[in-house]
Amino acid sequence: MKTKFIYSAVILAFLISGCSNDRSDNLTKSPSQDEAKVMKAKKTLLAFAETQNSFPMFSKDPTAMSAKSNVLGKKSSKNAGLASNADFSYNHMLVDMATGNADYACGPTAIDYYIGDIIGDWGENEFNAYFSFSDLIWYYYFLIENTESSNETFGIDGEYTNVTNRTFKSLKSFWDIPNDIIIFGAHGSFFDDTDKVEEILELYRYYHWIDPATTDDEIKDLAEAIQTVFGSDEFWNFEHPLLSFNAFAASADEFFTDIALKIVMGDGIQDAYVALGYGDVATQAILAHEYGHHIQFANDIEFEFTPEGTRETELMADALSAYYLTHKRGATMNWKRVQSFLQVYFLIGDCQFDNPNHHGTPDQRMRAAKFGYDVATDTKKKGKILESEDFIELFYDAMEDIIED
Repeated sequence: MKTKFIYSAVILAFLISGCSNDRSDNLTKSPSQDEAKVMKAKKTLLAFAETQNSFPMFSKDPTAMSAKSNVLGKKSSKNAGLASNADFSYNHMLVDMATGNADYACGPTAIDYYIGDIIGDWGENEFNAYFSFSDLIWYYYFLIENTESSNETFGIDGEYTNVTNRTFKSLKSFWDIPNDIIIFGAHGSFFDDTDKVEEILELYRYYHWIDPATTDDEIKDLAEAIQTVFGSDEFWNFEHPLLSFNAFAASADEFFTDIALKIVMGDGIQDAYVALGYGDVATQAILAHEYGHHIQFANDIEFEFTPEGTRETELMADALSAYYLTHKRGATMNWKRVQSFLQVYFLIGDCQFDNPNHHGTPDQRMRAAKFGYDVATDTKKKGKILESEDFIELFYDAMEDIIED
């Protein structure tokens, strides 16, 4: 096992060495940027965060994302709220490991090298600002944004819009579930919209996730400070990949019953895999995985927020996505190319066996994907698309072999 890991790490290090971060390399620093203003804004954010301890992003407890007993961590049969949404928290874990805030169970990986490269100029103030306030974007899309725009874009410059829309339309026609799912693109430019930032901060205040005594003027000042900091050079003028490094699927839960069925695709997580050389596969694969969770929602699959429960639902989503990606009537991708991407996508050091966000080991995830591919191959000649219920039954039958060490 150790020999295998060392071999993989060497390959990944070689892969990363060829990557360049065009946005950071070509960033032109604004001569008009007031460094004193940025420093003051950072101090404002730090001072505010130090007074809050009731919500995961402000908590001093590093396990708060999964252990906080608040309404966003409320357990539900379909969705456990964003703080316990496995994919949301999983991508959080990747950033935590790459930035040194979590211990490696296995790793480092290609993503760790990538993230390490793009945060090379961050200091304590930047890390504090990022870990305290960057989640605002995700809770906004989870809690507030429930109406899809007709001109929704994906990618900082809209570069993922066509492939996202094409894949989303294809997924809806491929699978036999209700297609009332909506999709959003999450951009770092969210933080440049102080009205949206104020709206989510006001919701935090309403639910007492921040001090309910926080005044309207203080919220306005806080939103402007966030705008200043995330619009600074260190955050690439709102375009830093970590400001939008996530993707997740969500349905209404027991508390927030008016949440629309949705998928949120962040620019940053797609940028990462494009930088690693998988721009032809990444968007479709990530989106197909998230759509897999909606197939589970529609089939009333139980989402148990335990290591074993999360592993089962995530491995199933991997299998569902691989089935679609390689099926004759799906994305019709070449398995070798899909496999090549998944080896990097899955090789993310997830040996956190006791973590409720555990997605399965890289080998287990690859076996789940291979299962999906094999089922697609078996039906390729006839071109038949299995009903989702039948595919899930086949997956459960194969589950023991998939998780076998």
